[in-house]
Amino acid sequence: MKNIILIAAAAILSACAHSGVVSIGSDTYMIANSEWGFTSGGVQKAKVMKEASDYCNSIGKQMLPISTSQNDVAWGKTPAAEVQFRCLSQGDPELKRPTLEPIPATVIENRNK
Repeated sequence: MKNIILIAAAAILSACAHSGVVSIGSDTYMIANSEWGFTSGGVQKAKVMKEASDYCNSIGKQMLPISTSQNDVAWGKTPAAEVQFRCLSQGDPELKRPTLEPIPATVIENRNK
């Protein structure tokens, strides 16, 4: 019985949701990851950034992050991160130092224009 409880606890602590690389446009992709346990959103972001870079390298291109989001563990939330990125050829004029923009949780639109 004790072993079953330990196995169940290990399974719960290591539970994660991972999207894998998802195409969202021409040369543009996203990856999302969340992991229940004692990590941070920053750790999750580092994991998805590395996976994005590895993916682009595997197709002979370089990764350019476009935007990121993350949340740390909190009541009712698991640590999670998302990165949107492009895979660009060496020498592409868009390849430059990234200025990352956070993905907003809420967007307010003024339609009185």
